[in-house]
Amino acid sequence: MLVGGRETDGRQAGRMGARGERRPGPAATVCAGVEVGLLADRALRDRAAGQVVAVFERSFYAVIDGVWICVGRAGIGSGPLHVLGDFRWQRLAVGDPVRVADSMLWVAGTPLANLAARSVWAPPAAPRWSASSLRRGLDAVDAVWGGELTSEGLAVAGSGRVPGDASLLVRAAMPGLAALERIFAGSDHDADHASGLGSLIGLGPGLTPSGDDLIGGALIALAALGRIERRDALWEQCRALLDGTNDISRIHLRAAALGYGAAALHGAIHATMSGEGAGFRRALTALSAIGHTSGLDAFAGSLIVLRHELAP
Repeated sequence: MLVGGRETDGRQAGRMGARGERRPGPAATVCAGVEVGLLADRALRDRAAGQVVAVFERSFYAVIDGVWICVGRAGIGSGPLHVLGDFRWQRLAVGDPVRVADSMLWVAGTPLANLAARSVWAPPAAPRWSASSLRRGLDAVDAVWGGELTSEGLAVAGSGRVPGDASLLVRAAMPGLAALERIFAGSDHDADHASGLGSLIGLGPGLTPSGDDLIGGALIALAALGRIERRDALWEQCRALLDGTNDISRIHLRAAALGYGAAALHGAIHATMSGEGAGFRRALTALSAIGHTSGLDAFAGSLIVLRHELAP
């Protein structure tokens, strides 16, 4: 699809000092304390080049040598594609050049970040867990998972039961939710899987639609539980349906297929698996701050997986 309202043209940035490149004035500030997600780090190699593809209030996306990154202020939270820092930028536009030279990230001809001492974020390993610890964790979730918290998006799908007065969005997701259950159960009806999951891909409003967020959360939870075969079966079905959503959501789904997502989502999954109620409540606060409903929608997908793990 077209990202940010216009199609990018593949131009790469010129070398430092090239005609038209804006050199920093006396007030320019280069951010030194930078955190880079493990997937974004692959893009930030010397002489890598690309361009801005979408611009938002607190972040922008760029594609560098074919790898997507999201550059943003620390408040957006850690993640596999994120480059975080106390950044200041002005008047960015889709198509502005992005490049790395001598450990410096340049955007629109201006140095933005010193990458020499960057830290690399990766999610922690999944904790030790048992059926009893997972049950304790789900009890902690059930104590708060309802009411206004799950009134929008697809969050209510994580409750283990969908109410009869569910929203139109939730009802539209029902074929996809049923397909997920069949995949988790190891059903072999591939045609039914694809048909059902197609109702989730791209479903709902937002930069990353609710249905995509839910699937991403399911993929990450399956990886955390070590259910790699089930994760790969789900991804195999989803991969053929990705044309049904937007570019940015696709790259987050691809990261989820590798087991990587927002730090807050990993925190909530791990706390639930290990039965740490206090840890879950902290993670829930951070999840609630991701997008309008994205964090909660993603955790709903994780909850579907975690509940299925205890199913008889």
